Amino acid sequence: MSKKDTRLQSLSETIHIRVEELRGLGIKDLDKIFMEEYSIQADQLTDSRQQAKVWHSMKDIVGIAFFGVLAGNDEWTDIADFAVDERETLKQYLKLPHGIPSHDTIQRVFSLLHSDELQGMLVNILIRIVTVAGGKLDEYLYKNDELDCYIRDVIAADGKETHNTGKKNSKDPTQRRNLNEFNVMSTEWGISLSSTRIDEKSNEIPEMQKVMKQIDCRGCVVTADAMNTQKATAKAIIKEAHGDYCLALKENQRTVYLEVKEYFAYEELLKEILAKEGQYFKEIEETTYNTITREYFITDDLNWFEDRKDWEKLTSIGYERKTIIQKETGKVSIEERYYLCSIKPIAKLFAIVARRHWNIENGLHWVLDIVFKEDQLRSKEKNGIHNLGLVRRFVMFIIKLLKVYYHRSMKRIRNKIGRNLETEIPVILAVLKVLYDNDMLDAIDELAK
Repeated sequence: MSKKDTRLQSLSETIHIRVEELRGLGIKDLDKIFMEEYSIQADQLTDSRQQAKVWHSMKDIVGIAFFGVLAGNDEWTDIADFAVDERETLKQYLKLPHGIPSHDTIQRVFSLLHSDELQGMLVNILIRIVTVAGGKLDEYLYKNDELDCYIRDVIAADGKETHNTGKKNSKDPTQRRNLNEFNVMSTEWGISLSSTRIDEKSNEIPEMQKVMKQIDCRGCVVTADAMNTQKATAKAIIKEAHGDYCLALKENQRTVYLEVKEYFAYEELLKEILAKEGQYFKEIEETTYNTITREYFITDDLNWFEDRKDWEKLTSIGYERKTIIQKETGKVSIEERYYLCSIKPIAKLFAIVARRHWNIENGLHWVLDIVFKEDQLRSKEKNGIHNLGLVRRFVMFIIKLLKVYYHRSMKRIRNKIGRNLETEIPVILAVLKVLYDNDMLDAIDELAK
């Protein structure tokens, strides 16, 4: 079974080597070169303020937020206080002609930022890094030449609610709602490819369909929870995103759910699937307290399913059965899940895809809430919170890249950066520059020989 963030882990190991090479070669000023490239891209952000009254540039304010979050600061006041304390170090990378802006100014500017522009800038940097630096890694998550099946990534999609961000005393019910976002994540790289605000009067179903029109999922399988198991969503994944899907079934699609559940309840049909090569896969996991057996059944026997033509490119249905045995008591519990899929009936691929969906909960949402404390934010200005969240997602990927180098948890890495900003930032930015530039990467390899 493929591990979490497989290629991300490989790239993190590569970065550890790159850092040591950079130190050994004594290459300087790569950090400043990277920030020059950031400055060029940040100049493209729309600034809707009255320019005659502007004291602090938008790119300086976004830069302050980036360094602040990287160094372990999560609130507007903390970011501003950090910038005041570290102004001399920050001046090496940002212009700051009028000093450090107040926390109110930082928050107000973030509330004015166009989220699509900020996200586009940050995601493009990350995509370039994994394209350039990850180019030498194995291209495929799953490859089967015999069945002509090649999968590069599993793209997990799910909504996230940030607690305590609604205005509880507001007379407007939409303002009382917490900030809700829809996230799309590359589970191979751990990158948040898209994070969009869900309108207070809407939900994540139309949001996912809209997002699928904006990203390219060629060679990827898109996963989503049962809320997004919709015919229009399946069509958007196939027709607009050009990917495949593996969508969970629950009782919100009651008729389909019951039909698929009933199908897999027949032992004779399960025996037929077991008899077919590659349509059944089992793995056993031993933990301290439990023995967990996961079984995956997948079939392209769909002739009985009357609505099959209503689901775009429906190719197979899947059944996941997880049996948990408590070692101390012998108590047995069984969890069952059902899926509609456009992938070929290959059980090992189905197992990878089904398990990878949980990466968005464990590798993105949990990290944002626990490491970056999103659920403890005091601010109620949702657009500003959302935009700062885009910076957090960018920083989260960078810290994941550096985990092998630092040999610490994400929380401890941020704390170390915060304690030693003057020495850590040059190394981090230099590594990003090398990863961002294919010629530079090749040159480092050559010099290190």
